[in-house]
Amino acid sequence: MKTKLFLLTFLTLTTLLFGQTAERIAAVRKKVEAINTEKSYQIKKLDNDYFVSVKNEATDGGQELSGYYKNGKLKKIVYRVGLSYGKKTSEYFFSNDELIFVFEKQDQFADIKNQSNQVTGLDYTKLESVYTGRFYFEKSKLFSIKQTGKEIFTKMDKKSKEAELLKDSKMFRLELQKAKSK
Repeated sequence: MKTKLFLLTFLTLTTLLFGQTAERIAAVRKKVEAINTEKSYQIKKLDNDYFVSVKNEATDGGQELSGYYKNGKLKKIVYRVGLSYGKKTSEYFFSNDELIFVFEKQDQFADIKNQSNQVTGLDYTKLESVYTGRFYFEKSKLFSIKQTGKEIFTKMDKKSKEAELLKDSKMFRLELQKAKSK
């Protein structure tokens, strides 16, 4: 009897918790969709020259940081970086000045293989998606992660990933604010 009661309680709590998380994800997705469909943004772009001359950072494929503003409020940041073996794109979404969602995509250049099927180089004209990550935030806390594929640039546990995404979003926001005021 105790086992059945425990099992029933466990299943009920699990269902309630999963349902709450699904509702929270749906609410974030709705906000992200609204941000992505908006067409009247003021866009501030920092191209590769900014990163090389101001920050003294150089990458093989360059960098670009874009801020999307609506009525003076930052709604979205897009950061793209090209490296010797691929590209990484990170999109940060904000609601009421709070980070609510991050989308990461990692692509690598396709392998060039010889007749023996051995890799002899990279085809820099073809990218293959190897990883996507969706990170859902509420009150600066990461509450859900959806990942497909295998990260090629960084691999972290949930707490470290949360800290990195929050740090990067703040750093990018500051870079855009500095450049916007010039």
